[in-house]
Amino acid sequence: MLKKIIFFFLFIIFIVNNSEAKQIASNVLITIDNSIITDADINKEINFLIFLENNQIKKNNEIFKEIAIKNLIDRKLKDMETDFYKIKISEKELGDKLYNYLESMKINNENLNSFYNQNEIEKDYLRKIISTEIKWSKLISQLYENKLNVNLTEIQRKLETQSITNENPEKIKNQLIVLEKNQLLNKFAATHLEKSKKKYLIKFL
Repeated sequence: MLKKIIFFFLFIIFIVNNSEAKQIASNVLITIDNSIITDADINKEINFLIFLENNQIKKNNEIFKEIAIKNLIDRKLKDMETDFYKIKISEKELGDKLYNYLESMKINNENLNSFYNQNEIEKDYLRKIISTEIKWSKLISQLYENKLNVNLTEIQRKLETQSITNENPEKIKNQLIVLEKNQLLNKFAATHLEKSKKKYLIKFL
């Protein structure tokens, strides 16, 4: 019985020390309200972006580090906003988007898992990124869909300047309308993100 008690306390001490060691190794560099970004988070993002670029970018590139930090801050803000508005997505939505992304980037699961293992990155890293972007897109659509004022006169002007001899004019018109709506949603998304930066307290430590 005594041995079990001693083993239990040694185990607890090991867990606490291990946790403290990880905290020391991962310095908190940025806080966003109660959320944090550590140097370990930044290194993960840098490694991930390098992986997406087929390792063609130097790790010590300060500009690239700035991009990684911006990505992480934006992602945290998007997560906080979508949580605030209780935005949900289905597993099918996430699975389909993840599959399409991997296909478009020509990344297979074997290479992705190999990258995760080599860099000690959690295997749902990309999945979480895709999830954040889907929720963010849904949020922006919900908030601003009724504010999309498409300029049909401008659409018609574009139609007249394009060669449509072998195309259905109505089909092209609908495509232009969708394109215009997406451009407007992107503007609303950028504006909403900037507002979020004022809504939440961002501190660089």
